Amino acid sequence: MPDMPSPAPTETIMVHDRVAACDGGGGALGHPKVYLRLVDGQVICPYCSRHFVLAADAPAGSAH
Repeated sequence: MPDMPSPAPTETIMVHDRVAACDGGGGALGHPKVYLRLVDGQVICPYCSRHFVLAADAPAGSAH
């Protein structure tokens, strides 16, 4: 079975940590909170397609 294409990002959010939390931002209409690791400085939420990007001024080695 072929891989499904990734959905197009709907919103880009700059973050200062290599782990981002996403709950869809819609309150009760959002999705379960997930923690996403930014690989190569970015990641797309598999639920809502928000695009998280590591800010250029983020501290080196910023992660928990």
